[in-house]
Amino acid sequence: MTRRRLLRAFAAALAGAALATAWPAGPARAAGKAPPPAPAGASPEAVVRNLYDRYAAGAFDYMTDRRLAARTFTAATAGLLARAFAKSKKLDEPGIDYEPLIDGQDGEVKGLTVATTAATTDKATVTATFKSFDETLTVTFEFRREKGVWRVEDIRGREGTSLRGVAKAFLGE
Repeated sequence: MTRRRLLRAFAAALAGAALATAWPAGPARAAGKAPPPAPAGASPEAVVRNLYDRYAAGAFDYMTDRRLAARTFTAATAGLLARAFAKSKKLDEPGIDYEPLIDGQDGEVKGLTVATTAATTDKATVTATFKSFDETLTVTFEFRREKGVWRVEDIRGREGTSLRGVAKAFLGE
């Protein structure tokens, strides 16, 4: 190999390594580092903490992956999300154009606290409070026990935004 070819190969390898290092970690790259989904017997608080742990690791698939959505949400909510994402794909436009965990499109989660604010034998309400930039946010998770397992029925943000409401509005339901 000539010196010129060797230098070109080295420069190409160096550029590729720099690109791989500088490229932002997206869901597919970070998913390998994300913790597994919460186990079936997890408490509502544990489910919420797991969702934020996965979010922090870049795993944003809890709504779009059908198997994961079925483990996370009630059957009714998982079905609603599946219909919304199918329509979104068909129309090539976002139907759910925000991240319910941060109640917005952009944000950060610092100082997360998770607390159960109400609970019965088959329903629970859990809040996640955190700092996003300079604002303190509270996201409310409504849970329902379904087949003996706690599942998210809805996620509500400030000003009354509701994941189910957004999906229903997009679907015209």
